[in-house]
Amino acid sequence: MEASRLLLTPTFKEIICSNLTFEEAVQLRDALKFDSLKCPISVFDSKSNQKIILPGVNSVTIATYELIKQHGLDSAFLEASKTGQNEIVKTLLTAGVDVNTASQFGETALMFASFAGKNEVVQTLIDNGANVDKANQGEYTALMFASFAGQNLVVQTLLNAKARVNMASQNGWTALMRAVKNGHNEVVRTLLTAKDINVNTTDRSGWTALKIASYHGSNEIVQTLLTAKDINVNAVDQHGKTALMMAADNGHQEIVQLLRAAGAH
Repeated sequence: MEASRLLLTPTFKEIICSNLTFEEAVQLRDALKFDSLKCPISVFDSKSNQKIILPGVNSVTIATYELIKQHGLDSAFLEASKTGQNEIVKTLLTAGVDVNTASQFGETALMFASFAGKNEVVQTLIDNGANVDKANQGEYTALMFASFAGQNLVVQTLLNAKARVNMASQNGWTALMRAVKNGHNEVVRTLLTAKDINVNTTDRSGWTALKIASYHGSNEIVQTLLTAKDINVNAVDQHGKTALMMAADNGHQEIVQLLRAAGAH
């Protein structure tokens, strides 16, 4: 039997692959002019002292291996998620990487993918058990990252996965506040569709989303927020200021008119 046909037999592949490094397996595949070599190959990451099994040699596993060599296993997973390399993410998850592994500052793959707008990766991570409400050291969640960055499709995906919309960071800011501050009106609209959204949540200084929008002169966002049926247009912060006062103080006359029409005084 010729060598290339012999290599296709399951017994031979199991014996050969168990004794090859990944680089040697790549060389063997190339020498035999195969598109792929389907057999489990052990890969050891010295940075994390972890071993995983890659399901053979192909373009995806080669890219996965190179990423592991460059960053280490856990960081490779985070990097693949951040850059939208969904097939590598799937390969690493199948190999046993913890879906909730985090950086030294507590950022998970889901947070990186959410901020970068990699919705396909976000869905893969969710499907594999990612904790959608896990927070980093500053108590930022994936939903906050996506809202901050204006990633509306990701925001919708996270809400579909039951992400808690009213969670707040250390300074009391919610995903809604972050979307408002950065002028992402489409995200604001999406967040308002969450049935348990609290549009009147305050940060540590007593600022609401409406006050943030009024202060920054975000006319369209103010209009969007005013569509919320339970919006409190006369909420007062720690210094006795309302959204109307902030709009007036900063010369945002159109917002002043919008607020007065909504019952602000």
